[in-house]
Amino acid sequence: MYSSDFFREEEIAGWDLQGLDPWKRFRSTLDADLMDRLRRSPVAQFDEIDTAYALAQLARDEFLACGTDGKQGLDDGEIVLVLRALRATLKRVNIDFELPFRDFKGFHGYWSAEGMGGSWAARRAYIAKTFDPVFLELDGQDEKRLELASIKGVDGLPKNIIFASTGPKPTIVLRDAINNVVEVTRNREYCLFYDRPIEYAGLSWGQLVGWWKDASPIEQSKTDAQRNLYLRLSASVVSNPLELLVFRTYCKRYGRLDADDIPAILPQVYLHFDPLTRARRKGVSSVLVRERMDFLLLFPGRSRVVIEVDGIQHYATGNTASPRLYAEMVAEDRRLRLRGYEVYRFGGAELSRLGASDVVDRFFDDLLERHAS
Repeated sequence: MYSSDFFREEEIAGWDLQGLDPWKRFRSTLDADLMDRLRRSPVAQFDEIDTAYALAQLARDEFLACGTDGKQGLDDGEIVLVLRALRATLKRVNIDFELPFRDFKGFHGYWSAEGMGGSWAARRAYIAKTFDPVFLELDGQDEKRLELASIKGVDGLPKNIIFASTGPKPTIVLRDAINNVVEVTRNREYCLFYDRPIEYAGLSWGQLVGWWKDASPIEQSKTDAQRNLYLRLSASVVSNPLELLVFRTYCKRYGRLDADDIPAILPQVYLHFDPLTRARRKGVSSVLVRERMDFLLLFPGRSRVVIEVDGIQHYATGNTASPRLYAEMVAEDRRLRLRGYEVYRFGGAELSRLGASDVVDRFFDDLLERHAS
């Protein structure tokens, strides 16, 4: 969950009569009804810890802006609603939180009385000192849940996997909504669709090669099938040298005699699917983050391992660091871990150094050893 989830888009009355840019037809406003619902009780579709974290971020950022240049986005009435929802949500996760003021005017009076009137740095330090313990406690609770989730693996068994995308986004429909039967109706030629049952033992390289060989329109030996499948999977990451390095380093293991039993590494796997593109949403963000995973491995015992290669686009806009992008990334990691996934990240700079392949190779050694026990 993100701070932006607490806002809704509303049309500006008479926007077409004011000569406004069509892209400015809507404005974002705090969802007062949602704030009231969060104050009264948990909201079913929102995780309490994620909600508390996002509310605390929103309140902290607003008070930081108020104490720095007075350019906060909310007004006094709105920040009151946010703080009420925040206190109630934190209380439900056993965290006490009180401020010596209730709105921006009160904050101004407080900092004047406490001798912070002449220093925006002092005001920012005060806000950080006030909110940091909340974030630390929420992080601690989150880590405890992640430990429990990682022990049991992911609930349920995969029904199908759409992966190795090399072109436009596929169009996916529910052919049978009752039985959750998925079908790719457009752009299927740009991705692979594994539709065989995946049991408790996971998905091995041998199973993947068998599926590829059987699905091929031409007869081919197992060796040719392995080679052709490797080339097809490589094509989905060839445009990204860092992802290609990770993929090739792992695939060296397929040359061994016991390769059939090694978990297959699947590149560019669709995790979520939003039928609309960003352009078609016209500025309204999707509720689904990170539609594709860089790599996925399905180990025995319902253990699913996600590997992400972080280029600069994961945490920066252009060459400028973006706290928003970073927050979205780690929040999605939390959600995956709570569902039982293991998530591992490689930094782009790490993979650009001399000897990066050795680093990746040692990681895979440790990962396979961990899952062998």
